[in-house]
Amino acid sequence: MAFGLLKGAVALTATVVMTVSAWADDTIRFRLDYSIYGTHAPFYLGIEQGLYKDEGIELTIGEGSGSSNTAKLLAQGTDPIGFLDYGTMVKGIAAGMPLKGIFAVHQKSPMIIISHAENPVKSPKDLEGKILGMSQSESTAQMFPVLAAISDTDPAKVNVISPAVGAKTALFLQKRADAITGVTYFHLPPLEAQGAELEYFLYSDFGINALEGGIAANTEWLAANPDLAKRFISATSKAFEIAKAEPEKAVNALIKQRPDLQQNRDMLIRQLELSMEATATPNTEGMPLGKMAEADVQAMLDQFVQSEQIKEGMTPAEVYSNEFIVE
Repeated sequence: MAFGLLKGAVALTATVVMTVSAWADDTIRFRLDYSIYGTHAPFYLGIEQGLYKDEGIELTIGEGSGSSNTAKLLAQGTDPIGFLDYGTMVKGIAAGMPLKGIFAVHQKSPMIIISHAENPVKSPKDLEGKILGMSQSESTAQMFPVLAAISDTDPAKVNVISPAVGAKTALFLQKRADAITGVTYFHLPPLEAQGAELEYFLYSDFGINALEGGIAANTEWLAANPDLAKRFISATSKAFEIAKAEPEKAVNALIKQRPDLQQNRDMLIRQLELSMEATATPNTEGMPLGKMAEADVQAMLDQFVQSEQIKEGMTPAEVYSNEFIVE
């Protein structure tokens, strides 16, 4: 009788454990590329709207300190998934990092060179003999050798200074640099808000066909958690679609969770709006948000090889996958 009771108790305990396990949400630690800016708002919108909860996910978000550092954290498995520059990711994969892009946000490169309107830099070649502010950990620095190579610009003739991350705009406003590298959505809004008179050109104006910001994950984690990855991308895709249509709603959700950013509300909205202008290329127009075209990835790899950033032989399949985007 005692054995029967014990057996029944064990069975009941197992049932309770299984039930609790079924009810418990999967936890995902998600790492950003930098401190919070407008492009990140959809992730917070997804939390606020319960989109991740609907997919059985408890999402925690950690800020970053540059795409190269985020790539390392993902590769080490410290955080399994995050948002980072795809150019940085490609170089990491070439170096052996177990990473893969699974949801591209900035498919048309938003990278720019910003200069003072009174002393404009209108092409990469114009940078020769000038002072360029460019932090080496940033995505724009990873792609600058590509820009120089395809525009016949001699990097040795560009006087590069490398300020600490976050100090570049101050350096520019103090006119200690003739130009700085940047991205439309991140650097233009704060400079405009401070009344700076700007001139800028896009990397893409000179042939850079590089995907930029997007979601990447540790490949071992993807292999072990394909369903969880699909659920995460499903919730994220919905959040970005809402944010694209209603940027103010997304930023309000961000500020609700981070009230310390209230004073930056207008700038955050402007950053998000500019981000949403870069979500498609001619090859992905009309496709679901986040989905990538092999031709775009191949063009990016070709330019990295041309500029000697990576060796020849890497294939698009090593870099990205659309399998986690559920149409």
